[in-house]
Amino acid sequence: MRFFLNILGFQTAWWACIAGVGHGFEIPALLYGLLLAGLHLRFAHQPRQEAKLAVFALIVGIAADTLLQMASVIGFYGWALGPLSPFWLWLLWAFFAMTLNTSLAFLQNHTLWLSAAAGLVFGPLTYYAGAQLGAASFDNMASHVGALAITWGLALPVLVYVAKHFFTPPKGIS
Repeated sequence: MRFFLNILGFQTAWWACIAGVGHGFEIPALLYGLLLAGLHLRFAHQPRQEAKLAVFALIVGIAADTLLQMASVIGFYGWALGPLSPFWLWLLWAFFAMTLNTSLAFLQNHTLWLSAAAGLVFGPLTYYAGAQLGAASFDNMASHVGALAITWGLALPVLVYVAKHFFTPPKGIS
């Protein structure tokens, strides 16, 4: 049950943030995402571990998305702190980390090449989808898609590795 709630929570947070930014409901979307993240931590077996992993992913995400934005690979809409990526993306990175020990935990049992391949494919797709839904501007040039693919092809295996080796609940607890 936790597995499906985790998937549902992340997907609804993603849609709320993307649609919220694209349609002028960024604050309600952020509040909804924060509520879901709080509920996840409230019912997690190891809330401190989950929170630490979320902070690690948040740092990775802010750096990655800010660099992508500064390199004009993608332009994000929404409230931001100076030149950094917007707050809704911060929330999505933290919430994504909360899937790594639950709905995406299977990645920890496979080679990191699978995580890299998944990042190469699905990273650009999610950014493209977000842009199509009005949360960002993206011109779909091959070099920009490649930059997103490389970013996620590196970021996802790093996050999976860190989740597995530093922030995974003890065996038998999920």
